[in-house]
Amino acid sequence: MIYIVSHKNVPLPKRMGYQPIQVGGAAEDFPGYIRDNTGDNISEKNPFYCELTALYWIWKNVVSPFKGLVHYRRYFGRRALSSRPRDILDCDRLCRLLEDRDIVLARPAVYHVNARDQLLMDCCAPETFDRLRATVCELSPDYLDAFDAFFAGNRASQYNLLFCRSAVFDGYCAWLFPILFALEKGVDLSGESDYRKRLYGFLGERLLNVWVAKNGLRAVYAPVVSTEYTLKDHLTYLRRDITNGMRFKLDKGDKRHEV
Repeated sequence: MIYIVSHKNVPLPKRMGYQPIQVGGAAEDFPGYIRDNTGDNISEKNPFYCELTALYWIWKNVVSPFKGLVHYRRYFGRRALSSRPRDILDCDRLCRLLEDRDIVLARPAVYHVNARDQLLMDCCAPETFDRLRATVCELSPDYLDAFDAFFAGNRASQYNLLFCRSAVFDGYCAWLFPILFALEKGVDLSGESDYRKRLYGFLGERLLNVWVAKNGLRAVYAPVVSTEYTLKDHLTYLRRDITNGMRFKLDKGDKRHEV
């Protein structure tokens, strides 16, 4: 089963094997959705954890051979630059992709700076990043090399999108959430904007890449069908990725030649 996360009641593509899951604080229950505030849950953390509250719910409450998470506006697709629901991969196709692979992830975005600097520019204070690294060092010291290598690079699968066998999904969650819960105890977000309060959701995006690299998982990197994007939007992001990749290589070359 693959779960479509949404914080608002919107029409969703009809696909076999997909189930909408409602997150956030809306009082009404959306028709056809399950909610992440039932069973074993962390629904109250949604302003800070974003779609990770659904990830946690799936981990703790779902028994299924396969588990996955997508968004109401972002799905794994069969081709790039598409906004068409008909290009969304059905659950059977996603399962077939795992016949010789371990996990399906979003095709990586490319940054013009390393992943650490990109995170600090967007949503994370330097002291929080240092605390995150220290937390990983304390709880999972064997992950530290993979952590440093990822954050020194400039590519990341984003959005917390994933599809994999249940054992892989559950193993990832069992590693991720103790790190975030431990970090949360030492971070004060009370004075931050609503956007920056979504810190743990942003960190989850990056840590998924760390976990996949450390465990040597064979990933399928699928295009993302973004149903709210126009063709112009898709081309803008494609051009940005190409330009960012060139800028990163040039900057690294310049630094190697510095005296």
